[in-house]
Amino acid sequence: MAEPFGIASSAISIAAAFTACVDCFGYIQFGRHFGRDFQTDLLALNCARLRLTRWGQAVNIYGDPNLGRPDAKPGEIQTVKDTLFQILVLFSNTEKISRKYKLNAKAGNDLSILGPDDGDPTVVTINNKMRELSLRRQKGTSILKTARWALYDRAEFKELIKDITSLIDNVETLFPPPRSQVEVIVTEETNQLDKESLKIVESAAQDVDNLLQAAVKEALIGHQYVRVVVKGKAHTGDSFSADWQGNVVGASHKYVDVVVEKDGEALMGNKYGGKDFWDE
Repeated sequence: MAEPFGIASSAISIAAAFTACVDCFGYIQFGRHFGRDFQTDLLALNCARLRLTRWGQAVNIYGDPNLGRPDAKPGEIQTVKDTLFQILVLFSNTEKISRKYKLNAKAGNDLSILGPDDGDPTVVTINNKMRELSLRRQKGTSILKTARWALYDRAEFKELIKDITSLIDNVETLFPPPRSQVEVIVTEETNQLDKESLKIVESAAQDVDNLLQAAVKEALIGHQYVRVVVKGKAHTGDSFSADWQGNVVGASHKYVDVVVEKDGEALMGNKYGGKDFWDE
């Protein structure tokens, strides 16, 4: 296997490989000729990083050598490590292409880059929040010793995102994150954004982070309850503990043909503190 950035697969742990992958997302820059579309491209890249770190947090990659699966076989753990290492290879390949492009550039070629604060302030804010969320989930010291590099070809970038997304699909399939955990995590992500930002993220997450895209859609349209019959005690909708702090973004709920039978109890809607519905 290739040694991206001079790193040998046998020389690092799975947690170190994960940390290096998260770092690499932050090293990519965009050539100025990407134009205004670079903001959308950067959002897509941050969606992929957010998705990878969400998985890492949910499987406790820094604390559980079995990644949440007590029955995990050594070969399966190695496959995940190899997959993360392959993400590093993808980044390394783009860095080499960038270097070659600059070496072969002709006089007059624009090699200037766009800064993270260039462009629409709303998109800049979204990117900053997504980056902060991802880095907050990262632990340990990076083993990477490299500088930032720029992408100058949009087709190359599209292929990079497609390949990274496919590899994240693979690790999630082999070690699925607990659904209850990822739902909480992705809700925390959407709660960081206002309505205008959610609409932008919904578009950027397409074909990159289906879970985030679905959570954004739900935050925008609200929950819908159709033909529900409650015979005992039921809670539908989001629930937040008494010590929850933060904003709530989303539309109102829609109820159609909801029946709560005699002696039944139902909480339909969001809970933001106070006594828990399940407490007697």
